[in-house]
Amino acid sequence: MSAELWILVATALLAVVTIGAALVAVRAARRSSRIAPVPRERLAVPQTRELARLDPRSDIEPDSHVAPVVHQELEPRVVEGHLIVPPSQQQVVNTALGRPGVRLSILAHGLAHALRPESRDRITAMMRREYRRRRRERLQAGRRAVRAGRPTPPSEEWLGGS
Repeated sequence: MSAELWILVATALLAVVTIGAALVAVRAARRSSRIAPVPRERLAVPQTRELARLDPRSDIEPDSHVAPVVHQELEPRVVEGHLIVPPSQQQVVNTALGRPGVRLSILAHGLAHALRPESRDRITAMMRREYRRRRRERLQAGRRAVRAGRPTPPSEEWLGGS
């Protein structure tokens, strides 16, 4: 057998082992993701005052005598024996903006904005102003250094009289 054939066989064997390991991992993940049913005593959904006391993000005063308005879809509830707690708004935003497609879209939008002619012209003008400002500062510093290095001659020497 040639070397290429041995490499091909080894690659095929490695691919079969990898697929087998992936199937075992998926099966184990599915088995472990099954949630045990919630006991009967935990099936009762806490009252809104208890939720307000337990949730620091809540704006419901636990001691207030006014019945709070809680939207039905945002309450924790029991579905098929499981306690379902809706995510917070921050969790939803983080999840939505963390998706690769969204992140790529944000990056593409930023690049498109940066490459527009108006943005390029504005950035070029800012760079030109900064370059001129630094050049002025360098020239002023040079002039100050020349003045500091040579004391000002007396006026007689200046006039040419000795």
